[in-house]
Amino acid sequence: MAAVFWGLWWLPLRALDATGLGPAALNLWLYGAAAAVLLPVLWVRRGRLREGGIPLAVAAGLFALAIVAWNGALQTGEVVRVTLLFYLAPIWGTVLGRLVLAEPVGRRRVLAIVLGLAGALVLLAEAWPPVPRALGDWLGLSAGLVFAGSATAARYGRVDGRALTALAFLAAVPVAAAAVLAGGEPSPWPSVPGLAVIAAVSLLWLAPVTWALLWGAARLDPGRLALLMLLEVVAAAASAALLADEPFGLREATGCVLILAAGALEATGQAAQPSEIRRTPS
Repeated sequence: MAAVFWGLWWLPLRALDATGLGPAALNLWLYGAAAAVLLPVLWVRRGRLREGGIPLAVAAGLFALAIVAWNGALQTGEVVRVTLLFYLAPIWGTVLGRLVLAEPVGRRRVLAIVLGLAGALVLLAEAWPPVPRALGDWLGLSAGLVFAGSATAARYGRVDGRALTALAFLAAVPVAAAAVLAGGEPSPWPSVPGLAVIAAVSLLWLAPVTWALLWGAARLDPGRLALLMLLEVVAAAASAALLADEPFGLREATGCVLILAAGALEATGQAAQPSEIRRTPS
């Protein structure tokens, strides 16, 4: 359910364009409301915050950058393209895992990387050289890269998942505020009705879906979790094609299959072991 709702996250984001806010200002208010709700989590997990130290701070800061960039990508780019470019994150995670954590890279991982890069090449093949052209593409690609950095820092420090998410939502507020100032968005302040709608979306969609993802992640092995989260790509592709009339032809379908195959190959190759959070579900 969490994967499907994340795949549909672009719907409320684009609906909130009616508030007249720019992408950065909308992020500011969305994550401000979510952070306010999650402040009690930070208090309850304050011991884990102290234990996490610098790795937790780095992971939260990078996670904040990733979610702000991801929302911006969904607001300004084509949903299918930016979702698939974000899902190149396992490739960047492999590189960082090897460099930072000295993790082994087996044949299955290499094949998954080749499939993922082939999918990206197909997606971007309408121009040469095949690199992102639009802002949304760059944001989606960079969000996946920064997210991989966050995951690497989290693995390095074995940080607590709930504390990480709550701290990242809090960190997203100054990140979005900086983006507002840098972009010079004309209207960073919503109307009272607009603010009520933003708060409702944050509290009734963003926070519960994040909780559902964490609840499931604490009880599933990483491979099964990764496979289930690939449903986000399917939900995003289907909803964008049906509701936004976005192009989804042979090139998009081929790129989608290749990147999904890379994710499935990677997930089925992971050892079916419980995560660190699962060992300490409290």
